[in-house]
Amino acid sequence: MVEGPGCTLNGEKIRSKVKRGQKVREFRGSLTKTAARNSGGHVFLGFVGCVFSGVQTLGKELFMHFGPRALRVHFGMNGSMRINPAERKERTGSAPVLEIHLTNDVVCFFDSTVEIRLTEDCEQRVRSMESLDVCSSKFSFSQSEKAVRSQSSRRLCDVLMDQAVMPGVGNIIKNEALFDSGLHPGVKVQQLADEQIHHL
Repeated sequence: MVEGPGCTLNGEKIRSKVKRGQKVREFRGSLTKTAARNSGGHVFLGFVGCVFSGVQTLGKELFMHFGPRALRVHFGMNGSMRINPAERKERTGSAPVLEIHLTNDVVCFFDSTVEIRLTEDCEQRVRSMESLDVCSSKFSFSQSEKAVRSQSSRRLCDVLMDQAVMPGVGNIIKNEALFDSGLHPGVKVQQLADEQIHHL
């Protein structure tokens, strides 16, 4: 699964390679065909002419902003992204689920889910959760400890994987953290000493 660090890197790639201010020329990909079949027209048409205004990440979510609307991308188990690919097919031979053709660049998403959201809602979500995001420059150690402690009756492994508590943590990070701290995944948070939570 693409965890927080992979999603964060994808956001950084877009930030560094795709200039803001470019207009959307068109959308292509299997999602546009599915949307056209299900709704009689494809929902991404409303983005044509909109200006790409930036990208944000939160845990395993990537948000591409186009004025008042945004695309929320989740990479799932095998998702990936390419910018200005030489060919339309990735090495594995899979076609993109969504290609965003901008004035000068093309961003392609493979094996991912994409949803349309309001930019304001996405920005608010990032603001309210970024202190818990293990990959954020605004990550707060104390806020993270507090969030874990608040889940006292839950098993530690479930708390670590809960994206509302620890955005960006997936199986790899969870396993490494539990191994490093010597904690059993099935232990309840309330059974842990403050030092154990602090170390975790």
